[in-house]
Amino acid sequence: MTTTATPPSTRPSARPSLAEQRERQRRSRRRILRAVIALVLAALVGTAVWLVYFSTVLDTRSVAVSGTRALTPEQVTAAAAVPLGRPLARQDLDAVARRATALPQVSAAQVTRDWPNTVRVTVTEREPLLAVAQPGGFLIADKAGVVFAAETTRPTGVVEVAADPANRPLLVELGSVVLSLPKDVRDQVTSIAATTPDSIQLKTTSGITIIWGDSSQSELKAQVAVALLDSGPKTTIDVSAPHTPAVR
Repeated sequence: MTTTATPPSTRPSARPSLAEQRERQRRSRRRILRAVIALVLAALVGTAVWLVYFSTVLDTRSVAVSGTRALTPEQVTAAAAVPLGRPLARQDLDAVARRATALPQVSAAQVTRDWPNTVRVTVTEREPLLAVAQPGGFLIADKAGVVFAAETTRPTGVVEVAADPANRPLLVELGSVVLSLPKDVRDQVTSIAATTPDSIQLKTTSGITIIWGDSSQSELKAQVAVALLDSGPKTTIDVSAPHTPAVR
């Protein structure tokens, strides 16, 4: 009988090596660490959201106003109507700006958060340019033709105009004429009158009437008017066609 020897088994051991065990442990620790970091970050984010949007720590407690001249900060604060006690992050800044610009004297308002507890409102007030004569006083308008105040006397440096205060496009035309005048000439103008955009006339302190026409070429018309004002006796200067002016 022949006996055949069975060769030893060459299958690898099912038990992981020490290196594999260590690698598995490292991967497990990394997974746990990532999970812990994720939980910590989520907790931090949740805390930050609660702190900014819902806690009383960052509530709105005051309103700061800047940029006022004719108005008082109290008037702007009242118009802006910022809800105190509301978290600063939840303030509707656009709505605050709209309420502030509802004041006739305000042409623009910028509203910002001043952390931790203040809403800051910076206003730009309208510049008085025209004084529309009315019984008992004047209505004051800016260069945009917006009537924003009433005064019993004409403010210094503001030109008196005879025009319909409800005709905003006409007031814009008159304003552009006033702005085109050099300061020394503007100081000589006592009033501007117009019923239509192309019938603008200026009166000077010396009694001279300047026929302006419309507001086109106002800078050139102003230069011609300055030259003709010093050209000798006259009662009327017509610069409505500035390249062919007339003096009477």
